[in-house]
Amino acid sequence: DQQAATVGQGCFSPGQAKNTYGTGCFLLYNTGARAVPSPHGNLTTVCYQAGPGPCTYALEGAIANAGSVVQWLRDNMQLIGSAAEVEAAAQSVADCGGVMFVTAFSGLFAPHWREDARGTVTGLTQFTTKGHVCRAALQSVCFMARDVLDAMEQDSGTRLQRLSVDGGMTLNATMMQMQADIVGRPVVRAPNPESTSVGAVVMAGLACGVWSGLAEAADAITASGETRTWLP
Repeated sequence: DQQAATVGQGCFSPGQAKNTYGTGCFLLYNTGARAVPSPHGNLTTVCYQAGPGPCTYALEGAIANAGSVVQWLRDNMQLIGSAAEVEAAAQSVADCGGVMFVTAFSGLFAPHWREDARGTVTGLTQFTTKGHVCRAALQSVCFMARDVLDAMEQDSGTRLQRLSVDGGMTLNATMMQMQADIVGRPVVRAPNPESTSVGAVVMAGLACGVWSGLAEAADAITASGETRTWLP
């Protein structure tokens, strides 16, 4: 799934990375032909192999809760009526008003690996509104992605130039601007937010000779639609 999304984002060069925002959040960082061990809490994984060429490896970091946080705000706390309303709620306030939210509903995955961690909300006052809580919830996912990315840069010794993103939560422009500000790098949304399916098509096309190689496939991905970029 995540390897296909990496291909679907056209992350074919070492140092390129994508983050998929679904129920959870999954960041893959291309390390090229080198399988990089991770002493900083990530996983070393196979990324893809196009035909008889060398295998490409990646670092992978998983975050347990992303879209599920919005579901919790809607279904459990009933702060919003639909998932789409979380963006308007977050926009209703200028900042989090001192609220900090650690959305560790299923523990903390990469890079901390603490199954005993639990969700925590701090900084509540009588002036706290649902907007503050919703904004802090989105911000929490962005900070956890930053934790994973920082660990990957330490593992690889390479600084990421931009973060490619896909998945349902990337339709939330307010959150993507938060992500760009928190990682301090441009965040670029794919032409098709369902990049896993694009990656499956690309690998099948390469196998069938539709494209001559990864460079031509990358050009096809770029030409498939418009991207959107958020600058820090």
